[in-house]
Amino acid sequence: MSLTLSKLVALCAAAMVLASCKGEGGLTAKVRVGDLAPKSENRVVLRDDDWHEVSTMDTKVRLYRWRIADLIEQHKPFLVVFGTPQHCTMCVDQLTRVAVLEEKYGERFAFIHVDGYKDNAVWVEWGVKGEPWTFLVDGKGVVRKVFPGQTELSLIEEEIESLMKEAA
Repeated sequence: MSLTLSKLVALCAAAMVLASCKGEGGLTAKVRVGDLAPKSENRVVLRDDDWHEVSTMDTKVRLYRWRIADLIEQHKPFLVVFGTPQHCTMCVDQLTRVAVLEEKYGERFAFIHVDGYKDNAVWVEWGVKGEPWTFLVDGKGVVRKVFPGQTELSLIEEEIESLMKEAA
């Protein structure tokens, strides 16, 4: 098996990206497991038809009904996903997974999308670099799980189930 120069360059580039994801200089979020979630004032949709004002997602999803600060005050567990679907295919995939879970759990659990183009101040507040990022926050406002990148639906759902049991 021989490696072409282009394959070798691609492998080296991938190794450098993976190496940069560790430690302080890599792609990490400022908010981590065990931290209190920032009481962010993310943008929400007031009328169902206005979703495009807070998202670059081409498909209408119900991820813009909740304000993070309000959920923390109400002691309601939630999931927040950071991604900019206009330029990030992985973000579209992650948002599709989250939308499926939002349909399944409805009002029993809150789901939020924060778009980098539409609500960048919240990204800065959470210290998000790179995308997508998915955070699960318990009813006390504590970050319980952080998923960088695309995440299997079953892993997210397992964490949601756990947080719902705790909240009951």
